[in-house]
Amino acid sequence: MRGSHRIAGALSLAALAPLGCGSNGENGGNVFVVDGGSSDVTFAGTVDSNLGDVSLVTPVFGVDGGGTQDAAPINPDAQGVFAISPSGLQTITVMAGQNTPTVSFAATYSGLPVDAAWTVDRGDLGTVGTAPSPTVALAPSGSTGGLVTVTAGFNGKLASAQVFIKLTANQNGPNASDPGEQAQIATSVAQLTQGGGVGGVGGDGLGVAVTDGPTLAALGTPTGSGSAQGLTFLYPYDGTVWPRGMLAPLLMWQWTLGDADAIQVSLATTSGSFSWTGTFGRPAVLTAGQTFVRHPIPQDIWDMATNTAGGPTPSGMPDSLTVTLTVAKSVAVDGGTAAETGFGPITETWPVAPSGLPGIIYYNSYGTQLAQNSTGAVGGNGMFGAAVLSIHVGDTAPQLVAGTNGGAAQCRACHSVAAGGSRLVVQHGDNNYDTSSAYTLTPTGSVETVLANDATFSGVYPDGSLTLTEPGKILPLPSDATLPTVNGLSAFATDVGTPMFSPDGTTVAFNPMAGSGVTKPAQQIWVMAYVSTTTTFSGPTLVVDDTGKPAQTRPGWPAFFPDGKSLAFHHQSVAGVDGNTSGALWTRKGAKAQIAWTSASDSTHVTPLNELNGMNAAGTVYLPQLAQPSSLQCTADNSQVGNINPAHDDDVDLNYEPTVNPEASGGYVWIVFTSRRLYGNEATIPPFCSDPRGVDLVENITTKKLWVAAVDLGAQPGTDASHPAFYLPGQELLAGNSRGFWVLEPCHQDGQSCKSGDQCCNGYCEPEGDGGALICANTPPNNACSAVANKCITAAACCDTTNLCVNGFCTISKPPQGPQ
Repeated sequence: MRGSHRIAGALSLAALAPLGCGSNGENGGNVFVVDGGSSDVTFAGTVDSNLGDVSLVTPVFGVDGGGTQDAAPINPDAQGVFAISPSGLQTITVMAGQNTPTVSFAATYSGLPVDAAWTVDRGDLGTVGTAPSPTVALAPSGSTGGLVTVTAGFNGKLASAQVFIKLTANQNGPNASDPGEQAQIATSVAQLTQGGGVGGVGGDGLGVAVTDGPTLAALGTPTGSGSAQGLTFLYPYDGTVWPRGMLAPLLMWQWTLGDADAIQVSLATTSGSFSWTGTFGRPAVLTAGQTFVRHPIPQDIWDMATNTAGGPTPSGMPDSLTVTLTVAKSVAVDGGTAAETGFGPITETWPVAPSGLPGIIYYNSYGTQLAQNSTGAVGGNGMFGAAVLSIHVGDTAPQLVAGTNGGAAQCRACHSVAAGGSRLVVQHGDNNYDTSSAYTLTPTGSVETVLANDATFSGVYPDGSLTLTEPGKILPLPSDATLPTVNGLSAFATDVGTPMFSPDGTTVAFNPMAGSGVTKPAQQIWVMAYVSTTTTFSGPTLVVDDTGKPAQTRPGWPAFFPDGKSLAFHHQSVAGVDGNTSGALWTRKGAKAQIAWTSASDSTHVTPLNELNGMNAAGTVYLPQLAQPSSLQCTADNSQVGNINPAHDDDVDLNYEPTVNPEASGGYVWIVFTSRRLYGNEATIPPFCSDPRGVDLVENITTKKLWVAAVDLGAQPGTDASHPAFYLPGQELLAGNSRGFWVLEPCHQDGQSCKSGDQCCNGYCEPEGDGGALICANTPPNNACSAVANKCITAAACCDTTNLCVNGFCTISKPPQGPQ
């Protein structure tokens, strides 16, 4: 018997059918050609047309083109069994950027090779051939590690095997062939503070390669403990939850020895699916008198690490990502000659969400250089701007949305945005901010309409069709020429304070300042049901009650979670200068607040989000402190009064104005908030020095910035389900930034390109044709189930049965619980 014995393609993907060569009179069954080689192989048997199974009886082999030869019957126990081999877990180690080594698999039916169709569950990890074949080789992508499942299909039967890819990399200095890393190299001092700073996060950029032998040896075998020199991370924080798709963070550290000659940074997942070590000397832009105390993670490495971490592993538990830092410096040991010594390592561990962050953040910038419409700035040319800017996750700098160059009439500030991303309402800087405009937002730009009524700090309906003002008026958008009658609200509250609709538009939360139904004006948050078709409010429910506490203790700026069942809010403890009499919810003038949350249906579960604010479960503040910042003084103006609280010794109480992404992602709810905390050693001036008329914000980086934190999806108020926050990359570094509204992108029409269904007006993002580019559509493929981030009415519509349907989108039900 010669030649190969593979079952031909006629048997592979459809039900088997007899060839037109008659029947084998000897066995009485149908005859199938199995090989077209010099030794044709036939099988006598019958076909199950439903299952596509061959009932094999006796193989009959043509020998040298003539005659027949009976072979031994196939083992009956092996009949009808489809399998691939190797079947056990295979593990390979892959260098980043390489597509080898490959892993070969073979498909057999009843022990003999068959032409199977092959797929992988994660194309970002590796690929296999698309043509039916008895064998296939999995080629790793070289950009992502983790667990990939290879599946073969044959006549309705499936068999799978798994490959664990350990992605590894190392480098000394920047990668000259990677554009992302080249963009992280600072070439001038001016570049350090342009837009969002180097890499969108600030700092001094990537350092140079280390060629000195003693320095490399010191980093490889550190002998200094690090703890004796107070070597600690300033940023990021241990336990921070990172989403995918973010710009790489800026590592910042402090120690008593101050400067460093070189560093070594390692990233590794707990399962071993990814590992990287990078060695860097001082960034070239640093002068001799400046200290080397911060360094970014290379962007391509960060993408590999986060795309790997958070995924499935052989143990069944997702990965966390561990960062390790070792610092080298020439020091004298025991009074001897100075020698290069390594100190550390110090380590943090970060969970990674298995998805990115959807939507856009629109925020107020007071001091932006993108629109100069105000005078009196201490630094620069004496001009600064007040405007609304936007950031897509992944942007290295913001975009100007509302406000232009010119006088105060071009100033745009104090904004609100529809959760669906279609409209923004903002105030003009002239006329005491009593003039408002509505901006219609589209994927390609915006159109401004001046409103007839004041809409200061109003709450915009999720679809952008209307906004609820503080006096309780409903203004249709974009034009408010005719106002509808509002039912059920004025009898309860005549000043609704800071209103916010739930993402589905069925409820509204507010902090009433006046009204006959309000038991304690300014110190409560109430929730009411709302029916848009009749503009009717009903059923006021008290959800936060500060009655009996000092007058300056009050809640405000409520923001619903995506499911509408909970809300975050700004919980003020100190009103600041003039705040006691004005009743304002300040974020300036020395005001103090934390972010808390509560149920949307009662007031018994009010809970501070301590991890977000900067305090761990043991009640210890983990935020870095700076008791003696600098001698920098803020001059008196209408925003600052003297140098209020010049030290960063209470940053845990400097968190304000939360809003919540209306879409849950990766098992988390995501909150963006204003904070005056230290941004490591990059932004360190006194916390309330943020007005460009009171401090030079061209030479100094204010700490008034936007931060983002994760909260476990499905958690209930009454517990702290938050995690340490991270600095929002891409925001303008030399400006005071606040009141970030997180909303969905302005939606794309059917046929336009997309990445996920939440970008599409009709909720579905699907391939065009057979495997084409992703475009928006009004139905899922073949009216099938919905993928994550695609539209749903109930969880039953989601392809993954463990998904939830939250605010109309399929989403992962809970955060991955990897090793901590």
